[in-house]
Amino acid sequence: MNKKCLIDILGITMAILCAIITGIFGRAWNGGYIFYMFSFLVSGSLIYFLIKDFSLKREKTQDTFLSELVLLSEENTVIRSWSILGKNSVVIGKKNSEEDIDIDLCDTAFGGTVSDIHAVLNYVEGLWYIEDMQSKNGTQIKGFLEDKLYNIRDGQSRLVKNDYIFIGLNKLQIR
Repeated sequence: MNKKCLIDILGITMAILCAIITGIFGRAWNGGYIFYMFSFLVSGSLIYFLIKDFSLKREKTQDTFLSELVLLSEENTVIRSWSILGKNSVVIGKKNSEEDIDIDLCDTAFGGTVSDIHAVLNYVEGLWYIEDMQSKNGTQIKGFLEDKLYNIRDGQSRLVKNDYIFIGLNKLQIR
């Protein structure tokens, strides 16, 4: 059981206990309205945090649901798109007779900067990751609202919705 769940259960128990104490003893004590107000505040705050937790979980689920990879022009208009829905692995590169390539970038404006097997997208436990396959011109990622490019050299980097991926000089976006 995680810490957040334990805090929610403790808060709900406190609210129920306050309501019972207020119901039984509230009218007998002078200043019983304080217990009513305390019980109301605890219950209201619990409802607020439960709704907030639910909306954050829904937002995170929407951010991780990625279904397509798009090739963008220099003006950020979509040139081409590829569905990645239902796939576990997507190979990006240039088609040749030896390798199966899922996303072929050989006929793009910057096709010369793409290696035969440039990068691989992997879907692991509900998340997408990208790995550079020791390409000649490298693979970079950039967050949607970030200014900095990150080079991918060793290992994998996690992708989130609207991240930019640079395969050589080709600009892609995961959506």
